[in-house]
Amino acid sequence: MALADGTDPVMKLGGGGGSTPLTTFTFSFSFTKTSSTQTTATFDFINNTGFTIGEVDLLATGTGLGFSCDNTGDVYFNTCTPTTTTASPVTISYFGLDATHFGIPFATQVTCNDGGIEEEVFRDEDNQSCTAVPVLSDFMFTVNVTDMTVGQSFTAAGTLVPTPETGTLVLTLAGGLLFLLYKRAALAI
Repeated sequence: MALADGTDPVMKLGGGGGSTPLTTFTFSFSFTKTSSTQTTATFDFINNTGFTIGEVDLLATGTGLGFSCDNTGDVYFNTCTPTTTTASPVTISYFGLDATHFGIPFATQVTCNDGGIEEEVFRDEDNQSCTAVPVLSDFMFTVNVTDMTVGQSFTAAGTLVPTPETGTLVLTLAGGLLFLLYKRAALAI
């Protein structure tokens, strides 16, 4: 939803479709408004890194623009900041995991349509028309650009932050517990 006070662009994160696979933890996108009738711009990606993503950070830059985020309906994260307009450049962050927000899962299969022939690929950042399994590994930024004037533009440099692997977390916690038990036993002697 556009805000009539010049606070666009407002960035939302949600599910995507027909995307570009990402094999690295960095990406970027840009937009220039070419018509007064443009109200949204979308940027679509597939998490093909092999890791579940626990946070997404965007460094947004645009002359004369204020940036904010809206995580209403975000299936990946329970929080985004800043939610009010902030002058450029600004880092917009999507984060917060809970019982219903698990981050962005990684794709176990990516299928791309190349010249009318579908083929499975696992590392193809050049193809812009791919689908993924699981479906939620395909994510999209929808940016409200209603209040931007024709000719204004912005860029966003993104960073995907992977979650710690469950095995690593369990091993770290177990090691810490053993260390505490060892220290306690040493003090008792």
